[in-house]
Amino acid sequence: MSSSLFGIGLSGLRASQIALNTTSNNISNVDTEGYNRQITQLSQNTGSSSGGGFSGNGVTVTGVERQYQQYLNNQLNSAQSTQSALSTSLSQASQIDSLLADSDAGINTQMQQFFAGLQTVADNPSDTAARQSLLGNAESMTAQFNSIGQYFDNLDSSTESQMSTAVDEINGYASQLAELNNQISQTTAKTGTPPNGLMDQRDALVTRLNKLTDITVVDQQGQFNVSLPGGQPLVIGDSANSLSMVSAKDDPDRMTVGFNTATGQTLELNEQQLSGGTLGGLIGFRNDVLEPASQRLDQLAQTLSSRINALNKQGETLNEGEAGEALFSTAEPVVRTSTDNAGSATLTAEFARDGQDNLNAGAMRASNYQVEADGSGGFTVTRLSDGKAVSPDAEGAYDGLAITLSAGAAAGDTFTVKPLEGAASNMQLLASDPAAIAARSPGEGVGGNSNALKMAALQDEKVVNGNASFNSAYAQIVSSVGNQVATLSSKSDAQNQVVQELQGAQQSVSGVNLDEEAANLVRYQQLYTANAQVIKTASGLFDTLLGIMA
Repeated sequence: MSSSLFGIGLSGLRASQIALNTTSNNISNVDTEGYNRQITQLSQNTGSSSGGGFSGNGVTVTGVERQYQQYLNNQLNSAQSTQSALSTSLSQASQIDSLLADSDAGINTQMQQFFAGLQTVADNPSDTAARQSLLGNAESMTAQFNSIGQYFDNLDSSTESQMSTAVDEINGYASQLAELNNQISQTTAKTGTPPNGLMDQRDALVTRLNKLTDITVVDQQGQFNVSLPGGQPLVIGDSANSLSMVSAKDDPDRMTVGFNTATGQTLELNEQQLSGGTLGGLIGFRNDVLEPASQRLDQLAQTLSSRINALNKQGETLNEGEAGEALFSTAEPVVRTSTDNAGSATLTAEFARDGQDNLNAGAMRASNYQVEADGSGGFTVTRLSDGKAVSPDAEGAYDGLAITLSAGAAAGDTFTVKPLEGAASNMQLLASDPAAIAARSPGEGVGGNSNALKMAALQDEKVVNGNASFNSAYAQIVSSVGNQVATLSSKSDAQNQVVQELQGAQQSVSGVNLDEEAANLVRYQQLYTANAQVIKTASGLFDTLLGIMA
């Protein structure tokens, strides 16, 4: 009997000691990232048959289980991925919003001063001081276009750099995840029980990965297989693939994300599928906020330059009989050939011009274009800003672009045309001589000002896209970015609430509650003391038995 009591008491001591260890471990890891609360699972031992029936044989520890719900964790990770994307886009877009909304940094003031200077010249066409002041205003305006345009260019480079950093972090986490898969597999095979600590570390890595990019996780026999939104396998068992920054095939000057296959190939990923996490937020900001704002600023600079140039060339300078020339530089279309093209054709694009070599400013759109060859010498043109096909006008121009495709194009060959790239950041004032301002029209005598009046009147004409003045076009850029920031902020706040609710639900299952653990600590201490008393009682009975037998 005492032997049975000893066994029962010892089993209770062991069980309570393990339970105390588990509780203590929970308390010590209350602030550990990714830690899941653990509980000790107990089961009674099989009883022994006796003449009076079955008697108990104590307790055994069947395992130490972590409190974890895969579905809940997946929901939380997905929500955090979306929140990370929104907060990243918001942070980036807010930089542009702050710049454009700053009245000192904006362009409206400089444009107003430029047109005011034109009006002053129109009022005093022979006044050299007024002309010199106008050139100063023009220089200030171009400098402001340059400043904001270069800021956009620098922000684009910074965004690509941040994308590269995110890609490096993704690769690092993927490698660590594959290694943990291996360690978990080996440990489970040796011990027969899953290593809770390693599994917590793996879950924490999955959370970090989700904050960088959208992933899908499949638990296959204890191994986490991770794939990207497009189905590309990032982690399979104990092996990991990687991402890299690559030149976009349709625009080699533009960096994007590529997937490095096990065979050594690098596949360009579809950016529209990379919408989650920091990486998705950076891509979304670049595609939806930065590039449209930059293109609209370039459109404004190009339209203003070309319209002023056209009018100045219609007039005469202070030197009687001398025709005016262009006052501002203008951008020329840039063509990029897809690296996937099978044919040998080249494509050229230039702005369609009238008989006076003037650009068709009203036809210009704030967009890049994709030209796709049909293999029979023809091609289609798609405006990338809205995805619409563009048909040629009566002169054969596409949104003011004259496009020519040489022989040798294969069906499906594509070219990207960037009509306005650098128009703002590279805008320059070409005139330095005050006399170069053609204030009078041909045939007017000294003091003529009709041409200057035409240039001054441009300020209020709807010349940008055919529906907006220069000032209103700039205001639309500011408003558009401001609206995007407001939308991102609203979505981010709402998503943050979703994340908090899911974190609360997840913590209710997996989190450590110190009050609860303190109560468990007392309970298991009492259990340990009680089992020690059982052993003491068994020892006393054994001593009594020995005394009787002596």
